[in-house]
Amino acid sequence: SSGINAEWPLRPGYYSLNKLYNATLEELKNLPASYPYRIETERLTKERMSLLENAKSVLEFEKSLNARCIENVIQEAKSELLLVRKLPDWAPWEPLVEEAPEEQWKWPIS
Repeated sequence: SSGINAEWPLRPGYYSLNKLYNATLEELKNLPASYPYRIETERLTKERMSLLENAKSVLEFEKSLNARCIENVIQEAKSELLLVRKLPDWAPWEPLVEEAPEEQWKWPIS
């Protein structure tokens, strides 16, 4: 546990999340502007930043995210940032090197 109490002012969680959200937005600039993941992640990150900036307590922020634990939100933000930093190396927006097998995207698998 981070020791963040739901009734305390938001400061400890705020600084962690604000830093993570700003870093994520900065890293997203390394992805193509039209890449759907970038577009959606920017939207979601900005939305959460707005909720964070307007919350007066940890509890209020958690409620705005449907009662999720702030420690989990911080961990999710860390994971998102790590993923965003790896995407430029993987370049998933580029075309496939070769055509996928015909059954590749069939679901459910028989």
